[in-house]
Parts: sequence; C-alpha cells; structure tokens
Amino acid sequence: MCKTRVLSTKGETVVSSCQGCKMYYLWHNNLLLNFTKEAFESFREVVNSLPFHKNSLPFPDDEERIILHTPNDDICFAFCYDEFETFKQAIDEAIYMNEVYVLMSK
Repeated sequence: MCKTRVLSTKGETVVSSCQGCKMYYLWHNNLLLNFTKEAFESFREVVNSLPFHKNSLPFPDDEERIILHTPNDDICFAFCYDEFETFKQAIDEAIYMNEVYVLMSK
C-alpha cells in the first residue's frame, strides 16, 4: 500500500503523492484521479491553459461554469470561476511542494 504525502490542500481539492510508486492523487470532493508524474504535469498544463471566460457556459442555476475533461472521457469537472482558480492553485502548489521535497531528500 502506498504511503502518501499531502502536497496541497485548497478548498475542496487535495493533492498527494507517493514516493514509492511515483503516483499523484488528486481528490476533489468525492472524485479521485490517479496520475503518473508525467500525466499530472500534462494535466496541469491543460488546466492552466484554459481561460475561464472563453470556455465557460451558463448552467441551469444561472452560474457560469467551465467544463474540464479528465483523462477518462466519461468524467468531467464543472467549476465556477472561484472553484477553478482554487483548483489550479492546488495543482500548482502540489508541483512546487513536490520539487521542495525532492530537493530536501538530496
């Protein structure tokens, strides 16, 4: 079983990693996604490249949300602006904290 280390907690998002198997775990509410290091960095690039206001659309509750596809085409996130910004911050912080831990272990 993996021994995970929490890298970031922002809002409803928690990102952790396992040094043994080199996997990243992204929890958002009740959804858990697993990534290799390369896949997580690629996911980060996609998330950070999406401008909210160009990609958002009105939902039935009259709030603008952006739909973010996951590596599984059948599963998508839907974020309002503040949630999306917090989600991006959590991912960025996780990458940064992992780099700190790598440097500390040398």
